[in-house]
Amino acid sequence: MYNREERRETSRLQLKTPVTLSDNKNNTSFGTIMDLSATGALIRTTESLLVNKQYTLTIQLTGEHSKLLIGDLSVSIIRHEADQVGVKFTDKMEWLTIFYVYKSKCNQYQKQNK
Repeated sequence: MYNREERRETSRLQLKTPVTLSDNKNNTSFGTIMDLSATGALIRTTESLLVNKQYTLTIQLTGEHSKLLIGDLSVSIIRHEADQVGVKFTDKMEWLTIFYVYKSKCNQYQKQNK
């Protein structure tokens, strides 16, 4: 059903994975992506980040024997709440398909280890 209050342009993928946010002064903040879309993400963090400020986002995907970093993503903080920030990508997330594969891999790993 269509929700008139829904402002999202694209669907969201629920996913938990570590991220870093850096400003142009090389100050680094840490957090965890909670959900991700082609246009933005919700990140849980206790760090103070400024709304409307530009940051560089790096996302870490961890496998059983390796990790993949997706970096140099330009984002802007569009909202800040007590323990989370909403970010908007300057450009659409061109690696979004990788996250669906990653989530599927994580789900399979969890089922095997129950």
